[in-house]
Amino acid sequence: MSAAETRDITRGIDRPGYRRDRVTRAVFAALLAFGVLNAGLGPALPYLRDAEHLSYLGGVLHQVAFAVGGGMAGLFSARVRRMPARSVVIRAGLLGAAAAWLAVGYGNALAITVSAALLVSLLGTAALIRVWAVLADVHGPRRTVAMAEGEVAVSLGGIIAPLLISAVAGTALGWRMSFVFAAVLVALAVLVTAAVPIAAAVAPPAVPPSQDSAKRRPPPTLVIIFAVVALEFSLAFWLASYLGDDVGLDRRLAVAMVSGLYVANLVGRVLASRLAHRFGADVLLAGAIALALLGLPVLLSAGNAVVAGIGLGLVGAGVAATFPLTSSLHVAASTRGADAAIGQVLVAASVGQILGPVVVAALAQVFDLRVGLLSLLGYALLAAAALWRHASRRVSA
Repeated sequence: MSAAETRDITRGIDRPGYRRDRVTRAVFAALLAFGVLNAGLGPALPYLRDAEHLSYLGGVLHQVAFAVGGGMAGLFSARVRRMPARSVVIRAGLLGAAAAWLAVGYGNALAITVSAALLVSLLGTAALIRVWAVLADVHGPRRTVAMAEGEVAVSLGGIIAPLLISAVAGTALGWRMSFVFAAVLVALAVLVTAAVPIAAAVAPPAVPPSQDSAKRRPPPTLVIIFAVVALEFSLAFWLASYLGDDVGLDRRLAVAMVSGLYVANLVGRVLASRLAHRFGADVLLAGAIALALLGLPVLLSAGNAVVAGIGLGLVGAGVAATFPLTSSLHVAASTRGADAAIGQVLVAASVGQILGPVVVAALAQVFDLRVGLLSLLGYALLAAAALWRHASRRVSA
């Protein structure tokens, strides 16, 4: 193997031979289903707040519960050595998450809907970890391409969720029926995964104790994960409320425009998956963060739908591939197996999911939502600084 090939394997650059086999396509179906559940809370929030008479801080409890559930799933995966088979966790996790999603829509009481949000994330993220690990193991050094394409499927689910809520809310069925449709879609995705065999976890290579102890300090890749997830989830969770409360758009238009965020995500992830055939994950990640930093001032200064849409497009395209790109870097640098490494990623992500929207809510309660969303600039700058540190450590290694 040449030195260039070795560097490319470390960085996750694609080499000829990447194929979307039956397992990969089934995994993409599971990712689409997760994307629907993952993107539903934000667009549903205005309706949940009305139904349960919640303030900004009361409404954010759903996102906190969602983040805690994801963190618990990540901790289990990173710490517990003997876990059920990947196929069992993926299928049972998604079906359980779909059932809990119905309770979010129909619980009609804060204690029920918050608890259900935790279960959606706990079960759905447990499945998600195994899904990402399958992609990483199946495609090896081409994991960056596979994971970037997987995020395209998540984006499609994210586009479906707000459009579904907005469309059904305008009919006699009512907004809650969108939760039923989402659960049915998840069940169909599980049927797709049941038609293919899911490979068992690949054992990680043996690591000398001295090297393993040196890796115990939180690596910069996990800091990047925290920052980009805090940014992305804060924006997705509060976007419909921001467009309605601060930009002044009609509620249904504000909810429908959340789909614009996921359309921009889709564009960004498709572009990243294509560029990943030629460039390393670190180069693509730097460009993605720069694009998000360009779009945030436009979005946060918007006074109408057109300006908001432009800013939304730039930020959405920029932040789109940051999670799979950083995850690919972390798996490549990890001394553990893909399941445990992705578990670490999801733990860091859960912290971002909690702190990001809560900081926005606290600032919005004192000032307004526009001021609260200024914190997104800080997260983007933190991600840029951590990426610079990661690059510096790799050069010095």
